[in-house]
Amino acid sequence: MPETKNVSKNNINNLPSRAANYVKKSFVFDLKSGFITAIVALPLAIGFAIASGVEPYMGVYTAIVAGFLGSLLGGSQYSITGPTGAMGVVVLAAMTKYGMEGLFLATLLAGVIQILLGIFKVGKIAKFMPLPIMAGFTGGIGLLIVFGQIPNALGLSLPIHEYAFQTLFDVLQHLDDASIIAILITIGTAIIMLYMTRFTKNRKYLSSIPPTIVALVISLCLVYFYGLDIPTIGAIPTKLPTFSFFNITLGLARDVLPYAVTLALLGTIESLMCAVVCDAMTATKHNSDRELMAQGIAKIVTPFFGGLPSTAAVSRSVVNIREGAKTRASGMMHAFFILIFMIFFGSLALYIPKAFVAGILICIGARMVNLHELKLIYKNDRFEAAIFLITMFLTVFADLILAMEVGILLTMVNFLYDMTKATSIETVEEHDSDDRIHEIMSLNDQYKDKLAIYTINGPFFFGAMNVFDHKVNAILPTKKDVIIIRMRFVPYVDSTAITRLNDFIESRHREKRYVLITGLRTVVKKNLMRNENFEKHVRQKEVYLFDSTEKAVEYAKAEIFPLLDKREPKRINVTESDAQNIDLKENDMVNIEGKTKAEMKNAESNLEVESKSTGEKPETEMKMHESKAETEKLEITGNADGLSEEDLEDLLDRR
Repeated sequence: MPETKNVSKNNINNLPSRAANYVKKSFVFDLKSGFITAIVALPLAIGFAIASGVEPYMGVYTAIVAGFLGSLLGGSQYSITGPTGAMGVVVLAAMTKYGMEGLFLATLLAGVIQILLGIFKVGKIAKFMPLPIMAGFTGGIGLLIVFGQIPNALGLSLPIHEYAFQTLFDVLQHLDDASIIAILITIGTAIIMLYMTRFTKNRKYLSSIPPTIVALVISLCLVYFYGLDIPTIGAIPTKLPTFSFFNITLGLARDVLPYAVTLALLGTIESLMCAVVCDAMTATKHNSDRELMAQGIAKIVTPFFGGLPSTAAVSRSVVNIREGAKTRASGMMHAFFILIFMIFFGSLALYIPKAFVAGILICIGARMVNLHELKLIYKNDRFEAAIFLITMFLTVFADLILAMEVGILLTMVNFLYDMTKATSIETVEEHDSDDRIHEIMSLNDQYKDKLAIYTINGPFFFGAMNVFDHKVNAILPTKKDVIIIRMRFVPYVDSTAITRLNDFIESRHREKRYVLITGLRTVVKKNLMRNENFEKHVRQKEVYLFDSTEKAVEYAKAEIFPLLDKREPKRINVTESDAQNIDLKENDMVNIEGKTKAEMKNAESNLEVESKSTGEKPETEMKMHESKAETEKLEITGNADGLSEEDLEDLLDRR
């Protein structure tokens, strides 16, 4: 405890020196980067607000409040938080259905979800969203942004629609009212956005000028000086955001919960992706869980100031880093500069044409449709490419939530199918052909008839039960007394597979046959032993576990095979049919005199010749007939007494 007090005192005493050190080394860089980033972020905040179907000032308020909180509390010190295109599409859908209060409540709930994700430390898990879903979803959002800006690009003042096809249909009906000037401003803005950096890349001072500022100044001057009659953004309030409550009801919360989950998911993925990009550019390491909690707090606070859902944005964060940001203070300064711009220059928004916003957003939306990524996915897996296209199509022409659900469902089906194909059950020679395995299989012939070794390769789960049952019923030689199942290539086992394995062990035990399992991984063994039935089988020695196949084979030789050899001797029938069943040749069957049947036939033929010459039946013939009768009697009775081979030979010798 005293050391903690000393440390805290030292930190307080060091504050002046640390502040002086910051001012000396980092303040100027953070000030510059915050200023340039604010210039880039302001038109984007306005544009995304317009794309969301809300007033432009709401986007500015979001950039101020969420931008400050995200940088102050975030786990990535270079990320810049604000409204984004992906959020704008969800905002439009939620507001269209449930109004402004529904939008604010969905934003608040999304913040709560993100805070819970951070508290339970699932930030890393959120980064494992399948690429086809995210690429398709992002591409669909990009197309929605492009379609949503077509009216502004044409200079048309049309109502905001939830679905893209409604917007396109409305545009076709009013196509005659399109403005050539608005179209030219849109095209000019897009050209500046796409090609300006190519000309200013190697120029010392021009390279720091953002293309959006150049396009903004040109379009604003055209409208201001020439009085162009095209739709404009309109004046932005030149006052500080004020805190205000909104109605919160349980019924409305239940209705907007799907949108809240979507906002939380999008915010989580975008924020963590942005943090990863920042880490790669600055050789730093972010705190995923802290970043999620910071973004959640920003979402909770922003609605009370009339703001929109926010997340860390890659484009603004890259600008922040490239302009020389040193600490998280640059992000807080960026929010401060946006506030200054709004207060002193908010009235100039009256002359900013919506066509300029359309040009910026169309470029951003087009870049979100990554056709190169689709090409790579298609080469790797055509089904995943289909998931990409289906998710994108549903995002554009159906519903965002439906698109995400269908994409996840299709990905799960594809995953299960691939995992099922990856699972196989093979003989040990088929799966592993090294010398060690050949040495294991070099058993005596008598052991080969009693022992079979099989390898399960791949995840052993419910999707692989068809493979397992097929092997058990059709291929696996279950009549052998000992089955060794090698599971060292099994990384995972689920409850369905454990239950099916228990059934197999029980059926083998009822037949008084043995199951030996080898090479269990630690995780798989723990999962198996948690199952009460499997643990019972192990405890009652109905199944045996070994670390290696060699140990299992040695145990079978030393312990199991001697028990099998001590079983009751097999009974021998001397009937011809039973002789064939035990693979005795007809000429090798022994008669009561120790002669083969072929020899008996030769003897009979000789006796017939002799009897014909003498006319009498010799004594040997009489004995032969008696012996033959005895043999036929034994064949008919089928050795009903169940005599052993030795007893039968003694009886025949006596007779």
